[in-house]
Amino acid sequence: MDTAQIMQAYNQFERRQLTPAGGEIIVAPHLVKFVSDTEYGSFISFFDFSSHQAGPFIQQEIEFFTRCKRNFEWKTYSTDSPSDIGMRLIEHGFVPAEAETFMALDLLLVPSVPPQSITVTDVTEEGGIRDAITVQEQVWGQNFDGQFAYLLNMKRLSPEMISIYVVYVEGTPVASAWIIFTPNSPFGGIWGGSTLEAFRGQGYYTAMLNARIAEAKARGKRYLIIDASDMSRPIVTKYGFQVIAQTIGYHYQVETEGKA
Repeated sequence: MDTAQIMQAYNQFERRQLTPAGGEIIVAPHLVKFVSDTEYGSFISFFDFSSHQAGPFIQQEIEFFTRCKRNFEWKTYSTDSPSDIGMRLIEHGFVPAEAETFMALDLLLVPSVPPQSITVTDVTEEGGIRDAITVQEQVWGQNFDGQFAYLLNMKRLSPEMISIYVVYVEGTPVASAWIIFTPNSPFGGIWGGSTLEAFRGQGYYTAMLNARIAEAKARGKRYLIIDASDMSRPIVTKYGFQVIAQTIGYHYQVETEGKA
């Protein structure tokens, strides 16, 4: 796999050519951003500028999102320019999330997924999506209201772009994951992939991964991509995922009164 070629295609189809629902896409020569209709979900998708331009451009985006009363994420990859973007964002008050490994799987090299003994439920209604988020909150010990609002909004406005999967044990959600499809892109992006600690080691993560591989292949996608945590990386490596880059999201909380 040509990792540089994969990253170039990812930048083009997934970072420059945004198609998310529920907001406005703003394209400038040096940057692409998404401004959500709601409090949650705004982000900088792509950027390309020199190190000496970083300070003014970062401040410009802080002022923009402050006027919009929107918190936002600045997503970075180790292949981005400028290479010191992470340090520059922190200097401007951004808070980094944990580093993850951006990996890709060539689906042409993956055989058909065999029938599964574990039931993986494709949830489409608000209750099922809430179940998926409940798992994430329990696993990570954080409030995922923003993620819930983002997934629910996407499922309502562009249901063909996302599939959300939950594994239930005796009616209780114990594992969840989702996959997002950008129109006209060769990629399918897998997210979530979490299992409650008491239910790990029983094949639930693998079952959800198989379900998403099968769907991506059925939709004619060439690559499956993931931001893999340290916990997920060994599992997806066994499937043939290869490292493309390191990635970190930097979050900015706007300071404003009367936030919409």
